[in-house]
Amino acid sequence: MRSPEEAHAPAPPPIWLLAGLISLGPLSTDLYLPALPAIADAFGTGALGAQWTLSGFLLAFAPSQLVYGPLADRFGRRPAMLWGLLVFLAGTAVCAAATSLGMLVAARVVQAVGACAGPVVARAVVRDTVPPERAPAVFATMAGLMSLAPAIGPVLGGVVTALSGWRATFLLLGLAAVAVLLASLRRLGETAPVLDRRALDPAVLVRTYGGLLAHRWFLGHAAVATASYTGLFCFISGSSHVIQKGLGLAPELYGPVFASAVAGYLAGSMIVRRISGQVAGRTMMRAGSLWCLACGWAGPVSLALTGPSLATVALPLILYMIGFAVVQPNAQAGAIAPFPAMAGRASALLGFLQWSIAALAGLFLGLVLDAAGWAMGLGIALSGTAAAVAVALLPREPASGGG
Repeated sequence: MRSPEEAHAPAPPPIWLLAGLISLGPLSTDLYLPALPAIADAFGTGALGAQWTLSGFLLAFAPSQLVYGPLADRFGRRPAMLWGLLVFLAGTAVCAAATSLGMLVAARVVQAVGACAGPVVARAVVRDTVPPERAPAVFATMAGLMSLAPAIGPVLGGVVTALSGWRATFLLLGLAAVAVLLASLRRLGETAPVLDRRALDPAVLVRTYGGLLAHRWFLGHAAVATASYTGLFCFISGSSHVIQKGLGLAPELYGPVFASAVAGYLAGSMIVRRISGQVAGRTMMRAGSLWCLACGWAGPVSLALTGPSLATVALPLILYMIGFAVVQPNAQAGAIAPFPAMAGRASALLGFLQWSIAALAGLFLGLVLDAAGWAMGLGIALSGTAAAVAVALLPREPASGGG
């Protein structure tokens, strides 16, 4: 039964706009991935040094979400999103003009502080405007549209890097952010059912986030989302080095390889849209996580049997992405469903857990990364295993969310 707030929920903004809001973060990584070797060469550093431009972004992206959640609950979804877009544009401009690796990493941190508003606000908007039983299908549709960013981003990034250098990738990011900002000014209305004047109170924040972490339903779904995403990020952070340095592919050929993984993601999103409402979210998460487990281990096994090749790197990830796309919308929708009165903060904590653990995994991967792809493949396999275990440990029913 829907609450009075849900019964009178405002109309959601266009789903393409929500997809645009959540796309800036992935685009900020995917567009410049082919440029990582060029950035390392430009600043006279190795793979680990260039990796800091990626891990620094994600390490900043994670905690900054904990700020945007309360901002969205206190001042509204629209102001929080517009502030984030302006910060992102400022960071992107400095990235394009960076004269040292340290300056680039610092600008990437600013960029991340702005970009993280997108997923926090978008998830809260869906919780504000869509009944919980329909939320997985909406999240899957958003994710399907968002997947155009990783599909197109590496292709454009590889071509732009080859033709105009790595700085041009950040100019493209700036243009994308301007487009999203203009669309938000026109089409993103306020959806928060009520503004919580105490949302920014430190004591309230500590109590809220502590309560969410103690809530088995929230924490269980967050663990599922985090584990499966960590597998994807192992590929994101390691594939450029493995494919270009290990297999010898040119930067402009890395994009199509990455884009092929998006085909699996789209297939999984289509499955969720088709069966959502007919199949329970737990059932979809169980099937998707077991698929991630099996496909994750297919990488190291095939690497051991046949040696490093494009097939052993790309094919298991393409298949992994099908399960990933089934798991993610159900885990995200399930995590925030019991918390309508603090959807911004629940969304923020979910994003913090997901991105911080993935960023730490990526940083560790940079320390042990090998050209053959063993470290990357094992990271994906272990992530799929963790997701399956987390689904198995989910509680049967959510306790009261206090909101």
